[in-house]
Amino acid sequence: GGEVERVLRMADGALVLVDAAEGPMPQTRYVLSKALECGLQPIVV
Repeated sequence: GGEVERVLRMADGALVLVDAAEGPMPQTRYVLSKALECGLQPIVV
């Protein structure tokens, strides 16, 4: 958990890639919510 927060605090933005065949992976929602908590405006592709 702490690893995601540390990396997001160093970032200016976030790009969330979702595989069209497999869909969102289990941690996609978690990482997306953490990005929003850090005030980032993620781009979902």
